[in-house]
Amino acid sequence: MKMKKLSAILLSGVLTASALVGCGDSAQGGAAATTNDAGSAAGADAAAAAPVETQDVTLKIWVPEEAVDDTDAAVKAFDDLHDEFNITYEIAVVGIDEAPQQLNTDPDTAADIFYTPSGGVADLVNKGLLLPITKDFETIASDLPESALTAVTVDGLTYAAPFSPNTYFMYYNKDLLTADDVKSLETILSKDTGAKYNFSTNITNSWYIESFFLGAGCTLFGPDGKDPSECSWNDATGLAAAEYIVDLVNNPKYLENKDGVGGAEFKEGNLAAITDGAWSAPSFKESLGDKLGAVALPTANIGGKDVQLSNFVDFKTITVKSTTAYPLAAQQLAVYLANPENSLIRFQNQGDVPVLNSLASSDEIANDEVAAALNAQATKATNQPSISKMGDYWTPAQAFGEGVVSGEITKANLQEKLDALVDSITGTLTE
Repeated sequence: MKMKKLSAILLSGVLTASALVGCGDSAQGGAAATTNDAGSAAGADAAAAAPVETQDVTLKIWVPEEAVDDTDAAVKAFDDLHDEFNITYEIAVVGIDEAPQQLNTDPDTAADIFYTPSGGVADLVNKGLLLPITKDFETIASDLPESALTAVTVDGLTYAAPFSPNTYFMYYNKDLLTADDVKSLETILSKDTGAKYNFSTNITNSWYIESFFLGAGCTLFGPDGKDPSECSWNDATGLAAAEYIVDLVNNPKYLENKDGVGGAEFKEGNLAAITDGAWSAPSFKESLGDKLGAVALPTANIGGKDVQLSNFVDFKTITVKSTTAYPLAAQQLAVYLANPENSLIRFQNQGDVPVLNSLASSDEIANDEVAAALNAQATKATNQPSISKMGDYWTPAQAFGEGVVSGEITKANLQEKLDALVDSITGTLTE
């Protein structure tokens, strides 16, 4: 009988090592003799099925702490389905933001499989650090939205298995605003809600301020996010978006959500609506209960036109390092971890809203107001550029937002400040 061993080492604080031993299926046939009435005998052999060749595989897997138990169970289930692998694996706690940094620092000791934000996929590919995921990817490809596929595709090859969108949307207090009110930022700001503030976002955070520029129709690094020399935020459309931001910040019904003050006021009932992500849902639900609503971002009237605010979206993905010693098993396991069954388990246990269309449209997800809001906004958002030049965006955009909120940037010097912002992001005006 072919023996198949599965060993696991879980490295998470005081988690201890465990070993599991299982048996693979095998079949063996023997000869049977039959005797006819005349006493003659004939033998017939039943052909034995050839045993499956088993490859010893050792995989290191990095996941966030909350994903350790589900990942452990998923690897065991994967192993049960694959007699061709004899898997020894190690699961260690490394956050999704830390994993790419550690891969960059020491690829030799990095995990074979790890979580990665899609915004960094292209940069890792260009550095030769990621393996294309082709084996079994077709089993989920048709179930992924185009934006998710685009985010993980470089030069026609897919390099990651997306499992959850990562963006923000808008929460609102149902006692203060109606479902119709929250469709338009102008309506939200014009309402007499009785609360101290009507709307809050984070202009001083470069992951939030872009929604006005991108919503108005500006581009960052070109229409496809791949031109490092292009940023249109200082053209006429960008100027209109920046003027809107200045007016918003100076509106007495607006609250800048710096250092969490917006979230605190929202939980106290002093704020009608706030932009935030799914990570804030538990604390907001605890404070507001049935009064909590969640929707996609509203429209805003920028330059005389109602436009849909469009923020950055990237995706939580599962990737494989290029130098893994076991590329076939690693690719298959990465796709398996992102399949519908495991995506649903991840949502139920960890709160990661599935990106797969089949799950997003299911009753369980569609009837969850926060999950539905996240998926709705993901379809209206703009893929976060993944080129390395994106690293030059964050600090200048934050400084611009801080200048607006502090009053240093006004409509009088807005064009000058926008020109400087674009110069800082692209570097092309001084080269």
